[in-house]
Amino acid sequence: MNHFLLTAFAAYVVAAIHSVLAFIHKRRALQRVALAMLAFGFAAHTASLIVEWVAGGHYPILHRKETLSFLAWTMVIAYGLALYRYHGLASNFVPALGTFTLPLVALLTLAAMMTAESAGLAPGLIIDGRAAWLHPVHTTLILFAYAAFFVVFAASVMYLLQERELKLKTFGANFHRLPSLATVDDIGRAAAGVGFMLLTLGILTGMIWSSTRDGRLWHNDPKEILAALTWLLYLILIHSRYLAGWRGRRVAWLGVAGFALVLCTFFGARLMGGYHVFG
Repeated sequence: MNHFLLTAFAAYVVAAIHSVLAFIHKRRALQRVALAMLAFGFAAHTASLIVEWVAGGHYPILHRKETLSFLAWTMVIAYGLALYRYHGLASNFVPALGTFTLPLVALLTLAAMMTAESAGLAPGLIIDGRAAWLHPVHTTLILFAYAAFFVVFAASVMYLLQERELKLKTFGANFHRLPSLATVDDIGRAAAGVGFMLLTLGILTGMIWSSTRDGRLWHNDPKEILAALTWLLYLILIHSRYLAGWRGRRVAWLGVAGFALVLCTFFGARLMGGYHVFG
């Protein structure tokens, strides 16, 4: 067992618990503990990926176990970047996003620990030869895009919850714990733009790698089809924001639908067959 990954998982669990408690009780001391444990877990997680890279002799994103671990790692980075960008804008954004993100990070890390080493390797996968470097670039870009889209999803859910409170004029506990509508709308807009750019680059590098590997840009693979649909949906979301002037509920629901497609691409496509790696 990778002891670094086990250490990261333990730290993520503590961080998730303290983040949820900080959200419920609005205690900054609890949030400071959550962030400290998250930083410690991220350091251990990074060490785990390096160890797997050296020991396995390949970029640690080839098997399902590695992909789940790497996705959890990218989500921590996305969370950290969001906190850095918006911490001064709304202090209650920190525990709110952590309540969404950190439990999922812990679950993904646990899933990686429980997955067999060889699970998820696609039959006939070729990573040697010309342009072999495009495979890690392609998969890294795609997983960072997924992490950004999770931030869009979290912001969309927060927006819908806040809007419901305002519409019903209930102003319950969640109303005072969640960021303002303007804040979460801005967060969703920025994360959607970053995620769309990363997904576009990821799809393009994947097509180039595929063409170099076997002379085909497109294989009509379920993961490719779902990835294209995901790209199209986020294109519509961004177009609606910047050109059609959409704001609020409609864009928030598009953010939720987009992440549902991301989940189908990441998990569901594997059940449909195809030659792609799990990630």
